[in-house]
Amino acid sequence: MKSRTQWMLCSLSFALAASPALAGDTYRLQDDNGQEGYSDEGYASEEASEDKGGGKGFALGLGVGYGAPYGQLGSPAPDDDDENKLGDLVSGVIPIQLEAGYFFNPNVYLGATFQYGIVSLKDESSNCNDTGISCSASQLRLGVNVAYHLNVTPKIDPWVSLGVGYEFLNQSVKAEESGESATAKVSVKGFEFIAAQVGLDYRITPKFSVGPFATVTAGQYSSVTTSFETSVDIPGLEDLEETDDLETKKIHGFIYGGVRAQYRF
Repeated sequence: MKSRTQWMLCSLSFALAASPALAGDTYRLQDDNGQEGYSDEGYASEEASEDKGGGKGFALGLGVGYGAPYGQLGSPAPDDDDENKLGDLVSGVIPIQLEAGYFFNPNVYLGATFQYGIVSLKDESSNCNDTGISCSASQLRLGVNVAYHLNVTPKIDPWVSLGVGYEFLNQSVKAEESGESATAKVSVKGFEFIAAQVGLDYRITPKFSVGPFATVTAGQYSSVTTSFETSVDIPGLEDLEETDDLETKKIHGFIYGGVRAQYRF
């Protein structure tokens, strides 16, 4: 009876010791002598990688926020000393930004951005409040950027980013009277030398994160396109469209803040 009890205790001890090892054994290995075995090291590293947001792979992002302008527009006239402040025309921008890119590892990301901005104009910069006159403005930004994610904890991921791109700022003014209408459109465009970003992602799941971001851009408009569309014949303005280089180029930019969501595939 005593020997039987000892045998049962030994068997139970062996089973308890073996169960945790068997539970983690998901990777088959082979040692130097050709003997096969199992290890849970690969499983542990894969689980840790997933908790940190995954390794390499594609990602999509969507952000929204608010931006304020600074700097000057420039002028078609050479040696124009007028300030032409961008802030005298634009009071703010509501940007909607779509991002698509690739993570080469959990830290390094390379992507492209497309941003459409709803622009608010300064009231004193135009006659948009006059009867029969309506105004609208928009911004378009295209660019590429490189980001580095710090992955401080499995949930908290601060990141920094640098990029370059191209920007369009469009304004349209439409006047209507006695059933007739005329529309004037002006578009300035140029390179965005730098777009510096910082952000903090909070991972709701290992693949989906949400968090705040801030962006500062610096660029220079290089050309302006002007066009007119009328419902009546006006000499010299019949669907006229022309593009001129800005002879006096100035530095301008926007400071954005907002919230962004990102999904890693």
